[in-house]
Amino acid sequence: MTNASPLRAMMIGAHPDDCDISTYSITTRLVRAGCTVRFVSMTTGNAGHQTLRGKELAAVRAREAQASAALLGVTYEILPFDDGRLTPSLEARETLMRTIRRFQPDVIFTNRPCDYHPDHRATGQLVQDCAYLLGVPAICPDTPPLRYTPVILYWHDPFTDPKPFRPDFARPADGDRETLFQVECRHASQFLDWLPWADDRVDLAGKTEAERRAYLRRQFEADDGNVDDAVRACLRRQYGADFADAVRFAESWQVSEYGEEVGDALRALLIGL
Repeated sequence: MTNASPLRAMMIGAHPDDCDISTYSITTRLVRAGCTVRFVSMTTGNAGHQTLRGKELAAVRAREAQASAALLGVTYEILPFDDGRLTPSLEARETLMRTIRRFQPDVIFTNRPCDYHPDHRATGQLVQDCAYLLGVPAICPDTPPLRYTPVILYWHDPFTDPKPFRPDFARPADGDRETLFQVECRHASQFLDWLPWADDRVDLAGKTEAERRAYLRRQFEADDGNVDDAVRACLRRQYGADFADAVRFAESWQVSEYGEEVGDALRALLIGL
């Protein structure tokens, strides 16, 4: 890690909204602590809608990403790859490598390369593929190599093949649920339109903005939590059973062996209350 203070964090997701919904709580924590946070989307999100397509949808997603960034106090960078067609190609790797080098993060948050969505899997693989090469001067010589290796943290997922997520750190997110709600409202094409249609078989077309938000609010209120047994055990190790057992929502992270070890300053930000 660099010696710069405050810490610089980069969240790398496959689509414009992945970083937002996966790291809303730790992002809030980092920004309040004076850290610089950059969200990166590997794709333009130009396929995730039931009626909009291509450039029109990409423009909508870009506007929504910037609205979310303004809410969270971060910057947002969207890379030019197509939604649903991302692969761990040389072009994507070198584009991401230059993006990481220019920002010079101390820590990278991303998803593991095992996931239901091929774009998510490709994103996790691309981060792994970049990790060592970030410091090799002959690779992408137009951007200076990093003289350190960032910490790489995988955010939580429920998948077990080839191996389950291992929470090394976790923090309660109950107090940031309203932030998540507001983030999802800003990504309206997804959470007030596409995902209700795709996942819940609910068509909100023709509904008013207030009606669509009311639908999302009901979904929020019906959610009884996301803390599985492994995350609960991690919370207990960190905070004790009395505190941990009252947590309903949490963010948790697995430390990637491809990155640097977590130092004291980052550890304090991850688990400090």
